[in-house]
Amino acid sequence: MTNTDGALPAALDELAVLGTDQDREQIAALRARLDAARLRVLVAGEAKRGKSTLINALLGRAVLPAGVTPLTAVATTVRYGDDPHAEVRFADGHEEKQPLTALPDLVTERGNPGNRRHVAAVTVYLDAPVLAGGVELVDTPGTGSVFAWDTAAAHEALETMDAAVFVLTADPPVSAAERDLYVKITGLAVATFTVLNKADHLDAAGLTEAAEFTRQVLAQAARSSGAPGAPDAPGRIYPVSALAELAGGDTGFAAFAADFTAYLASSRVADLQAAAVLRARRIARSLLDEVALTRRAAQLAAGDAADRVTRFGEQLAEVAIRGQDEVAVAGAESARLLEDLNGAAEADGPRLGRDITRQLREAFGGELRTAAAGEIERKGRERLVALTVGAAGAWRARRRDIIEQGLARTDARLAADLTAALGELRDSAAELLGLELLVTEPGGRLAENRRFFYTTADEPGQTELLAGAIRRRLSGELGRRRAREHLLREAPDLVASQIGRARADLQYRLSEATRALAGTVERRCAEATGRMRAALRAAGELRGASVADAAEKERDLSEREVAIRHVLALLNEVAEHAGGAWR
Repeated sequence: MTNTDGALPAALDELAVLGTDQDREQIAALRARLDAARLRVLVAGEAKRGKSTLINALLGRAVLPAGVTPLTAVATTVRYGDDPHAEVRFADGHEEKQPLTALPDLVTERGNPGNRRHVAAVTVYLDAPVLAGGVELVDTPGTGSVFAWDTAAAHEALETMDAAVFVLTADPPVSAAERDLYVKITGLAVATFTVLNKADHLDAAGLTEAAEFTRQVLAQAARSSGAPGAPDAPGRIYPVSALAELAGGDTGFAAFAADFTAYLASSRVADLQAAAVLRARRIARSLLDEVALTRRAAQLAAGDAADRVTRFGEQLAEVAIRGQDEVAVAGAESARLLEDLNGAAEADGPRLGRDITRQLREAFGGELRTAAAGEIERKGRERLVALTVGAAGAWRARRRDIIEQGLARTDARLAADLTAALGELRDSAAELLGLELLVTEPGGRLAENRRFFYTTADEPGQTELLAGAIRRRLSGELGRRRAREHLLREAPDLVASQIGRARADLQYRLSEATRALAGTVERRCAEATGRMRAALRAAGELRGASVADAAEKERDLSEREVAIRHVLALLNEVAEHAGGAWR
């Protein structure tokens, strides 16, 4: 045993005493993973990239629900266990043990609509070989879709990961939002595997082109980001088909899985320590900034010096309350998108009704021309339902994309504005107070958390039941004509009702996203400036204190600074003993 074996646990214990409640939660999670020698690997990426299927392929069996969108609030962690089951933690703090077959009822919108069961987190235990290597895999809500504002899950998951598997797809190719997410992930993770899923959607030439394009985009993002810890270039990009692997095998996936398991065997313990050191350093440096800002603001207590503190405080207050302006911007964009949605529904509903009526007439003049009345009604209705669901689904997808892109642009603009404001605040601290502060980038992403289902089954009243029976019993051309006329009359109304349902669903989602965003942007601004605001309050108390009280407060600050620096020294000792400083 070396003299550094206890340095990291000691540093984390000391840091927990110095930090906030939120800091202590992060540190407790780090300690738990260190004690279990279990690396936390986040499987991250945009919505609909096949993250759950990829995890299932790593596990060697279909365990996590795939093809349905997980609830935004529910991140699913998969750990090794001899007794396969799920442990469910609810919002009120109580926990339940559930069979794996219960997962669709816990983490999908269809089984748990609106998270009415108040699930806070789900941990799956499974005896899969990959997990026996000392790893936990985390399935997260997909980012980049906008039907719900993910206030905590995606951002908090990023803040708790050690390493990452970043999931892209061969088709569609990497997007600008994915490029930015890649930079953030690689800046936080000690190791990142980049997977190009759904490789079976392209031929060999197309896949080669997609992989090279992805490499160029990510390399450019890495070079231009300037993010601390981000790599200069992406490592190997793995084209895979997770679905094909589950169905019988995929050579691309086999290569990825082999490298991933080799990484766990060779680097898991060292990277787990590296991740803990990185996370602890960020917390300690932020606490040290708070001490420095408190002391500096208290020292500048008179004349022009006091004015500089006042100006910095005013700029800080402006950033802290800018969420109110962001709420107005989000509301205005939401209103514009709602107006656009309603206008499209009014215009497209009748047009789609005419298109489907025309297609139905063509069917009646073709394969159903000489069919009996009952067969015309049965097959005609099947055709009508298929055409209606297809048209309404395509319309909803188009309108969803328009809403998604509109809100995503708003989100990106607001986040960029806040990041710029924080950068100005950091510059002001240097100019006015002579301090180099670590300003944390604001978090929060958009994630889809809803499913939509069509209702096109007949719900006829007694009169319609009688009329249908009469139509089906009429013989010859009269019966056929009555059946055709009935379905042709029904087509526009059925199409209109399904477009109306799609519009109502999108209206609800847009309203829900906007309401949630209104509360979240204020929290995002407040959290980004929380330590600095606390420091200025402490400085004000220090300036207004009596000589004796001021001396005592200064001693407290000095002792706090010494304690934080001791934590940083311990963390540096761990890094140096490992053979190099971890970022």
